[in-house]
Amino acid sequence: MKKIKFFLTTLVLITVIFGGCQKDTIQEFKALSAVNFTQVSNLYSITYSFLTNPSGEYIQIIPVSILGDSTDYDRSFNVEVVNDSVTTAPPELYGIIGGTVKAGQFNGTLSVKLLNSELLNDSIVTLKLKIVDSKDFNKGNLESREFIVSWTNRIIVPTWNVYLRTFITPKRSTLAFRLFLQISGLTQFGATEYRNLGAAGVEALGTKYGDYIMQWNQDHPDNILRHDDGPNAGEPIVAIYYTHSKFD
Repeated sequence: MKKIKFFLTTLVLITVIFGGCQKDTIQEFKALSAVNFTQVSNLYSITYSFLTNPSGEYIQIIPVSILGDSTDYDRSFNVEVVNDSVTTAPPELYGIIGGTVKAGQFNGTLSVKLLNSELLNDSIVTLKLKIVDSKDFNKGNLESREFIVSWTNRIIVPTWNVYLRTFITPKRSTLAFRLFLQISGLTQFGATEYRNLGAAGVEALGTKYGDYIMQWNQDHPDNILRHDDGPNAGEPIVAIYYTHSKFD
């Protein structure tokens, strides 16, 4: 009887010990978080112009988000260049600085150094990047795993609808946007600038832009402002906002 009790007691102890080890093992195992590129103006791409940058280089910041838990330490993620027909930038025109997600954060950034060149005076170069597995992160969803960076010395004409709806009819050209930059004093106009100005500020700026176009056309009836390139080349630049009491 004593032997049976001793056997049962020993069996229970072994079960508890191994059960505890198994629980500890399960608790220690944690799957890596995944990292995904975040859209910029609804696109997995961004374009930069050196037009107003005399320094010759620019650090492009690309946003990412993670799917998983935050940590109490900084983490890094890796990307690689996709050398396909999309990537046209020569290696001497860029450098991948690295990707970081700070401690306690669910968002991070990838930093890429872009360099200027005479090549960019008449062209746009592009770089396709892809997230790959690293010690801290798995690569994210297929649709948000790649990101395209483009840069040039030329004016980058916005294609997003808010710009078109705010300043001119849904037609764009280099001249129309160059005039906007001159009149507004801005160097670019994207979602960030729109949010900073607010709806009222954007309409006021649009009115200033429209008044310039209306005044020019009034003073130069034989040489009104027209789109200089694109599918609407030769057509008049028509502003949406302007001071009606002055020009109607």
